[in-house]
Amino acid sequence: MNLIREMILIVPCHRRPDRCLHFRGKPMPICARCLSMLLGYLFILPLLFLPTLPWWWGLLLQIPMLIDGFTQKWGWRESTNVLRVVTGLLSGLGLSILVVWGARTLTAWILTVT
Repeated sequence: MNLIREMILIVPCHRRPDRCLHFRGKPMPICARCLSMLLGYLFILPLLFLPTLPWWWGLLLQIPMLIDGFTQKWGWRESTNVLRVVTGLLSGLGLSILVVWGARTLTAWILTVT
């Protein structure tokens, strides 16, 4: 269990308890947005078995989180944990698309060069 906690502490996160999901009355060790982004990375495996999605989908899926994060940072509004989870999952999915697209593109390039 200590190994998992040490691995989680590597994630650069503010860890504010009011922005963390709570489990059994205790805040999770990372905020709702970071946790859902990490969960979004689980999309990498299924994406490997699907046709390649365009790289720009991955970029587009970053926009909701950027809007949510910056409008909150600039003090225009306060986000909710539900919104943080949704935008974090979208971002994690988008980053997964970029990782799979990049890996396939790099692999194809290496195979054509050799």
